[in-house]
Amino acid sequence: MREAMALLGSLLGRNRSVRPSLLPLLELRSAALTLRSGFGLAPTGVGTVCFVAEGRPGAGTEAEIVAGLAGDSVRRNVITHDSHGRTIVRCWRENGDLGWLLDDLVDVNDRLAQAGFAAWLLHTTVDFAELRDMRHPKLSMVYRRERGTFYPYAPRGSRGRDRALELKVRSALTRTVPMEADIGRWRPV
Repeated sequence: MREAMALLGSLLGRNRSVRPSLLPLLELRSAALTLRSGFGLAPTGVGTVCFVAEGRPGAGTEAEIVAGLAGDSVRRNVITHDSHGRTIVRCWRENGDLGWLLDDLVDVNDRLAQAGFAAWLLHTTVDFAELRDMRHPKLSMVYRRERGTFYPYAPRGSRGRDRALELKVRSALTRTVPMEADIGRWRPV
C-alpha cells in the first residue's frame, strides 16, 4: 500500500523526501551587489558551516575530518566548537573572493551530507563588512539549508542586534534570494 501511495504522490508532484537545495547559497553572488551598492557592505571572504556532530564533538570525528578536507585542496578549513556543542567549519579567502568562498561552503555542505550528516547541518553563514573596516563584520547572511532561506544577522557588539539594518536588508534582498519570512526564526549565530 505504501508503494502505491508513494507512486501516486510522485505522479501528483507530492514528494515527501525533498532534498534541501544549496542553489540559493550560490545566488548570494547577486545579493552581494545589492549589499555593496545599497549598504556599503562587501564580502569579507569568511564563511562558516555549522553542524552538530553525532555524539560529542572533538578532534578526529568523521564529520570533522570530512569537513576539514572539503573546499580548496591547498588550504584546510579551521574547525572549532562552541559552548552549545556545535561544530563550526570556518572557510576563508584572503582576497575576499565570494565566488570561491561560496563554492567552498557548498562543498563542505555537500560532503557532510553525502557522508550521512545532512540531518545535523544547522546553517551556513557569509560575512559582510563596511569597506573601510573589513576586519569587523557588520552583517552575516545566514542560510538555513532545511528551509532553503536566508536571513540577515547584524550583531551590535554586546548591545544585541541591529534589527533596523536586518529588516532593511531583508527588504532589499527579497527579490534576489529566498528570505525567511518568519522573523521568529532569525536566530543569532
